[in-house]
Amino acid sequence: MFKAAVIDDEANARKNLITIINNYCDDINIVGQAENVKSGQKLILNKKPDIVFLDIEMPDGTGFDLLEKIPKRNFSLIFTTGHNDFALKAFQFNAVDYILKPVDIEDVINAVNKAKQIQKPELSEKIIKQLLISVKEKTNKKIILKTAETVFIVKVEEIIRCESDRGYTTFFIKDGKKIVISKNLKEYELLLKDFNFFRTHNSHLVNLNYVKQFQKTDGGQLIMKDNSKIPVSVRKKEAVLYKLENLL
Repeated sequence: MFKAAVIDDEANARKNLITIINNYCDDINIVGQAENVKSGQKLILNKKPDIVFLDIEMPDGTGFDLLEKIPKRNFSLIFTTGHNDFALKAFQFNAVDYILKPVDIEDVINAVNKAKQIQKPELSEKIIKQLLISVKEKTNKKIILKTAETVFIVKVEEIIRCESDRGYTTFFIKDGKKIVISKNLKEYELLLKDFNFFRTHNSHLVNLNYVKQFQKTDGGQLIMKDNSKIPVSVRKKEAVLYKLENLL
């Protein structure tokens, strides 16, 4: 049985979420709820939950403020929030789960199932620490790549390219490391588009800063600085050329 805490300043939001958890998540026991940063801090320190559902905006501060006050953040974290573009981007870059309000049953179930998989204190602390750095600096210069056993913190500028294979994405890093993540390439295409990443082919997403040359033969391919050869689909050829010509 996993212990969970719900921290949200809206009473109805807490009630709805707890009802869904009680009805659809049999192995989750709600050990308490709180309505602000102060009471949330007390709840976490006293009950030591395995999973924390946390709102962003509260009367006496933010969910991030609350996390700063917890010395041992050895719990899985699920944010419950309305639309906040920067926060959502930070969650995605740092592999932190979130549920948009009003909460949906399927979203809650999926988030809980993911949270139960990360029950290693050192991994939870690493993820939350990097999230707080991103929020404080208001930038997403690093991305968390999370496997079942390890959390990798990677500088976005050091990712050469990504390659997909049946629902998995392999990251090729500047130092020669390869990291395989069980997420599809589309998620990372959307996440990295503002960092000069471009999808040249169904299976390939490249960092244009690492392109060494563009060969127009055989339909077109990119030669990367690590000497890998990346195909360019016919319909993407003009867009790739335009991007390279206008690369800052």
